[in-house]
Order: sequence, then C-alpha cells, then structure tokens
Amino acid sequence: MAGIYLRGKTWWGRVQKDGQDLRQSLETRSESVARGRLKVWLDELEALAWGGKPRLTVNAAMDEFQKEHGPTLRPSTVRRYGVSIDHLDAFLGDKLLLTVRSSDLKDFETARRTAGASAPTVRRDLACLSTVFGFAIEKEWADINPVIPFLRQRAKRGLRESPPRTRYLTRAEEARLIESALPYVADAILFAIYTGLRQEEQFSLTWEQVDLARKHVTISAETAKGKRERTVILLAPALAVLKRIPRHLKSPFVFHHGAATTTRGARRALPSASTKKDNDGERFNHLDRGLRNAAKRAKVPLLRWHDLRRTHGCRLLQEEKWTLEMVRDQLGHRSVVQTERSYAFLEVEDRRMAAHGPGTNPGTAAAQEIDNATGEPIAAQKPAQGRRTDLEKLKKSTA
Repeated sequence: MAGIYLRGKTWWGRVQKDGQDLRQSLETRSESVARGRLKVWLDELEALAWGGKPRLTVNAAMDEFQKEHGPTLRPSTVRRYGVSIDHLDAFLGDKLLLTVRSSDLKDFETARRTAGASAPTVRRDLACLSTVFGFAIEKEWADINPVIPFLRQRAKRGLRESPPRTRYLTRAEEARLIESALPYVADAILFAIYTGLRQEEQFSLTWEQVDLARKHVTISAETAKGKRERTVILLAPALAVLKRIPRHLKSPFVFHHGAATTTRGARRALPSASTKKDNDGERFNHLDRGLRNAAKRAKVPLLRWHDLRRTHGCRLLQEEKWTLEMVRDQLGHRSVVQTERSYAFLEVEDRRMAAHGPGTNPGTAAAQEIDNATGEPIAAQKPAQGRRTDLEKLKKSTA
C-alpha cells in the first residue's frame, strides 16, 4: 500500500511494507512530481528487497559520511574535507553514486583546473571523494570505487601531489626570525622549533600535559594525527619558553590570548568600555599571520608553520645525532620508513659537508648570512615597540 499526502504545502510519501509504516518527504509542492518521486522510492525499496543497491546521490553519501565520521576526524581534516566536499557537491552532488564514471571525474578535473585549481588541489578533492566511496562500499551502497583507477591513470599525466617540501630554518634565519617576531609569537615559534609539535598539537596543549620535572609533554591520542598518544622530549629552549610563559588563572591552555602582547614589559589590559567579546584565555587556533609578518621583517622567504617542525627533525638528526627510531617517536611518525623518506633530502647536506668540511652546511652554520644582492650581512627588523595593533583598533571602534 502506497500513497501521497500533503503536510503543510509539501507532498509526502507513505508506504506500508513488511508491517512497517514508512514515511518520507518528497520535497515538492507539485502533485505530479510527487507521484513520480513516489514511484522512484517504491522501485528503490523493491530493489533493496532483492539485494540491490540504494539509489543514493553523491551528495547524500557525503552527508552520511560527514555525520558518521566527522566527529572522529581532526579539526584540520574536517576543514579540508569541507572545502573539497563543497566543490564536489557543486559538480557531482546530484549524480547517483552508482552512475559515477571516469568521464565524470575527468569533467570535474577539467572544470576545477579551468577555475584555477592546481593539480595537487584537484587530487586532494578526488581523494576526498575516494574516501566517501570507501565509506559507501562499507555500507554496501556501492561495489566499486571508480576514483582509485582514475587517480592512478591521471598520475601518469601530471595529476599528482606536489613534491615534498624540504624547507627548514638555518641558524641565521632562526636568530633573525626570533628577533623580528612579537614576544608571544617568538615564544610559539621557539616552542615549535624545539619540540616539533604539529600546529594543532601545540595550540591545543594544556598545562596538564606538561611535565617540567621530567622535561616532556604528552600528546593525547585525540589530538595526534595518527591517533596514538606519544611523549615529546623538551629541548632546553622549549623548556625555557614554558618556564617564562605567563599562565592564565582560568584557562588551561599553554598558548592563549591572554599571553598576547607586543610590549617587552607587562601585558596591557583591554579597555573596560569595550563591548566586544573578550577572548582573554582562549587558545590560539594558529599564529600564521604573526609568523608571516615576522618572516617578512626578518627577510626569511617561503616559510610556513610546518617548516618549524621540519627544522626540529633536521636539528635532531644533524646536530643532536638522534637515531631515526628516536626521531620517529619524537615526531609521531608511523614508521622509520616514513621518517627516512621525510628527511632523505639531508643526504645532500651530508655530501656537501663531506666534500667541503665542517661549517659548510647552511643548516648548522654560524648565525649570520650575507645578502647576495648587497654583499652585506642580513639584518632583522624589530617589531614596533609599545604599540598593540588590536588594542588600537579596539579603541577606535569604541570611540
């Protein structure tokens, strides 16, 4: 028994099957359209009864994937998947999951590349779709994943990930960067260089995870990329940061807005007349802008926050002479093979030092570099003193 009925101004379908009363919105105000959609629904129920696959759209599958797996993913992964899902929904959302073919994926690639997306970006979008197909196969909504063979084929023609970054700070660059950074940004940079924590691991760090007596911090499984708890040893500069950084009376976070100051002295108080939300004590999500501004003043080009983590790994291998196993455990890599691949580029530096002697490795050379254009030592520009930009803007907005 099946039929349609109005609920408000929207038509709904009602089906009685196997003693159950099934109801579903047909999402239309047109009776003729509603009857057509009811027939599609009935055909789908009949197919499922005989072992067929549900006629889900790509958009519906992505929604279910987000509902079930979203809470288990790291915030950065959720944000990245969200960007890809928006593009996939706009191009493939209305298409049935079972009808997606290589030609559809090629059309999606062409549209994204025409819009200006790079090959690695398009590949990440398709990798997100591949994950959704894997989820659909687990749910028995699909039998095959068409994205995997497509990516394998297109990789031969340029649709591949970017080459791995090898950027890391020299001693000279580190000295200029710290001198050019605002104090709270400099502390965060130093801590990243001398712990190797990922950005989310660092800025979600709480004092409960810090053990100053044993000189280590514990990264929880919920925050770690590999979902495995690990202990990170604090090198001396990182330990010094924790000893001098101001603790908040109420906030549990190590890096919080209450520690943000541009002055070398005491922290300034927020204007009491402010009507804006007081974020005092809230954790930082990132300090990318602070790093970018400091790098510009210090004349340190092409620097990203993750490069600070890579610098830590390079220092452990080159200067501290840690084994690959120790570096693996410190950085939270899954295996020694991953660590070896990540730092294989250091072999070039080792050969340079073997050929030309100690002191020729720019990563461990003295903290001074020469500007190729002027022939003069590169000097850092210090940040403005006694001014706090966000407070100045706040005063103007409340005046």
